[in-house]
Amino acid sequence: MRFRDRIPARRIRLVSQNIHGRMKKSNKLFRIIFTTVILTVWITLMSITAHAAQPFELHLLDVGQGQCVLIEADGHYMLIDGGGRSSSSFVVSYLKQQGIEHFDYIALSHYDEDHMSGMVGTLSVFPCEQILLPSYAGEGELYQSFATAAVSNGAVIQHPLAGDTFFLGNATVEVTGPVRTDYEGENDRSLVFRITYGDVSCLVSGDAEQESEWDMVNFGRDFSADVYVAGHHGSRTSTTEPFLDVVSPTYALISCGQNNSYGHPTVEVLQRLQERGIEMYRTDLQGTVILYSDGNSIWSDQDPCQDWTPGSYDGQTRLVPVEGWSGGNGDETIDDSTEEFQYVCNTNTKKFHYPSCDSVNQMNENNRMNTNLSRDELIAQGYQPCGNCRP
Repeated sequence: MRFRDRIPARRIRLVSQNIHGRMKKSNKLFRIIFTTVILTVWITLMSITAHAAQPFELHLLDVGQGQCVLIEADGHYMLIDGGGRSSSSFVVSYLKQQGIEHFDYIALSHYDEDHMSGMVGTLSVFPCEQILLPSYAGEGELYQSFATAAVSNGAVIQHPLAGDTFFLGNATVEVTGPVRTDYEGENDRSLVFRITYGDVSCLVSGDAEQESEWDMVNFGRDFSADVYVAGHHGSRTSTTEPFLDVVSPTYALISCGQNNSYGHPTVEVLQRLQERGIEMYRTDLQGTVILYSDGNSIWSDQDPCQDWTPGSYDGQTRLVPVEGWSGGNGDETIDDSTEEFQYVCNTNTKKFHYPSCDSVNQMNENNRMNTNLSRDELIAQGYQPCGNCRP
């Protein structure tokens, strides 16, 4: 008798059903695992694609107390400012990591060291088609080094005016400021760029301050933007309320150094942003910030910063009311450091300032004179009070 003949037919059916059931469970589990793996891979690839190959990107590089903005549109590149001297090698290395071989435009907002010095290395390494510079001439050895590098690059050098337009891939780059070229302060002579890609726009305003901002507001040109790179590193003399209301950004990016001696970003600017519900990014706390866009929506490589603490002077925020300044809501404040002199004079411009004034930080040391003379005595000697700090 065969072995199978000894086993009841019912038992054979039960064993067969049991094996079949196990196979079905095994196949179901396999399908679940397979589907999960495929979904995970797909989500990962979508994420990588979204953050690495978008047609439009804005990089705010962490160059400490300076500014450097990289714009990419459809594989075309524009660099606005290059940070200070200490950031030059970092900027060049970062640009190489992005796979950049040449630039369509390299632009300098103005000739301050923290915007210009780091660009000398970039001009020496990367060929460029056009270099966009402010209409006034700088001075000193640093400016001469920059001018030499710009000429040696071989690019066409232009001095654009408000209303001039350039094209970067499918993006439009419009110069919205300065409206005038006769500002006394170099910060107000900063080139201001509005970059539009599809329905998305970004505004980069260099160190433009109150006077330039208000002229742009009164000029009536459209410079609203979804993304605003805050003027003058978040200084209280920029991002004035009328200007901010016209720009009306969704996102504000602030480039400033950690524990910088200027107190950037200031409590006034942070309050103005927070009161309007503007989402904020800042390099002193977050490092390099990258925004991506497809021309319709905007997203970032990190969440907006939730730390609204203003910058500090030597680790301590020391602020006192400023009387008579009309650049904001009446609650403006300045540093109250305890210097041993009352005023700082610029022997070149014949202006005198409070020691805590932002203009003092940008003054050529050869033109700086500290004094305890009274206000009336300085005016009698031909000096005029600063229009920003109003001493």
